[in-house]
Amino acid sequence: MKAELFEQKSAMPKDNYDTHGERILLMKDRNYSAYVQDLECMWRWTIYRDNELVQEGCSLSQRSAQEAVDHVMALLCHSQKN
Repeated sequence: MKAELFEQKSAMPKDNYDTHGERILLMKDRNYSAYVQDLECMWRWTIYRDNELVQEGCSLSQRSAQEAVDHVMALLCHSQKN
């Protein structure tokens, strides 16, 4: 299992990593960006607006981190419309 996760990370494009190679870019849209980081016991996700942290959280898997980011982004986009 651990080897499979390592292979998935190394298969991602180089621009999906930050300068330290620790975070994986989940999405980038206009002034928002979201990253996920494997902390061994959980996945930490962060959402930035104009390079400032607006939301963070933890999930049990990378997939659930992606789902959490999608939900938060839907809320943020909805609140911008109003």
